[in-house]
Amino acid sequence: MENLIRVDVLPGVGDTEMAEGENELVIHLGHTIDYVAEAHKMAKIPMDEHQQPEIPETVGQYRILRHEMVSSEMPYNIDDADTQSKLAELYRLDKNGELKHGHSMVIACSADIGLDGDVLADSPLSANEQIVMFINGGGFIISDTPELKWLYLRISKELGRRVFVPRYNSGFEHPFPRALYDIHVAYLYLLDRGFRPEQIIVYGLSAGGNLALSCLLLLDMLKESTVAGCILMSPYLDLTMSSDSWHRNKDKCVLPRVPNTNAHSLPRLYYGPTDMSDVEFEKRLLYPLLSPLFGNIKCLPRIQVHVGEHEVLLDEAVEFVKLVEQVNPLQNNGLASVELLTYPEKNHYSLFRGKTQIDKVYPPMRRFCDTL
Repeated sequence: MENLIRVDVLPGVGDTEMAEGENELVIHLGHTIDYVAEAHKMAKIPMDEHQQPEIPETVGQYRILRHEMVSSEMPYNIDDADTQSKLAELYRLDKNGELKHGHSMVIACSADIGLDGDVLADSPLSANEQIVMFINGGGFIISDTPELKWLYLRISKELGRRVFVPRYNSGFEHPFPRALYDIHVAYLYLLDRGFRPEQIIVYGLSAGGNLALSCLLLLDMLKESTVAGCILMSPYLDLTMSSDSWHRNKDKCVLPRVPNTNAHSLPRLYYGPTDMSDVEFEKRLLYPLLSPLFGNIKCLPRIQVHVGEHEVLLDEAVEFVKLVEQVNPLQNNGLASVELLTYPEKNHYSLFRGKTQIDKVYPPMRRFCDTL
């Protein structure tokens, strides 16, 4: 059944296409970062058109939309008592207007896709308009920054669709499952505004890939309709960090492996304070809404996965693709359920850097979206 997985081996390019000095900055952040003291500096990596020559001029519009939770009844009924209790409390606070920082999303539209009407509206522009719900990563810490506006517009331009970005709350102030709750609320809001599930394509980047897949698993747990399809870019699917590539590629990838015995590991910062022992915490991370690699694969829509061969996340992405292919090789329309694209000599940062490299990433995404 392996022939049902489409694997494109795309020769990569070197990091010489990065802006001068950018590589040194990223290597420094990747290998020496103290996530508590330095987290907010991560947003200051140069990301605009002038500082990164591989980003072509992109013209468009975007706005930040504050929105409310629209569910009139507590929708959460899952079989994990701890997560159920936390989601119920978030819902209670939200319903009473007491949820800290509330909900918001970015709506972005490139001028190049030529849509008519109010392109920043939060409702469909046509009966069958498809949109992309993009979930950023940032180590579960940075869901949106002003510097990322070019990325939203670029995604809109290359995929030919409007982009909706949930600005989830996470990190130090908002432990698990707040980020997942915010994303689910954003999804329900889009449905309330008139989008149907089959009009929504979810795209998750890095830690956002974890959240994207976790949200799809949550929809299944709640017996809610799933989306048209999902794109995962360098997804962080196993918070136990137990796959061999975390060790094999540790000197090739800028993403550091901080053990979960360390209070500053990303999984611990994402999960929040706990009195669990190290052994208990490691077992807890196997829960599918934390590590979606271990979730119900059968419930998923069509998925496209991109990963660099020098990434520490390589093995868990490949394992996920194999699991999907084994459990659910074909969709009802006869198309393969999963597509894998790998990039030689690319790590977690350089996978999406360099004009030549970026020109290889977007066309397969567009083809995938156009088949949904």
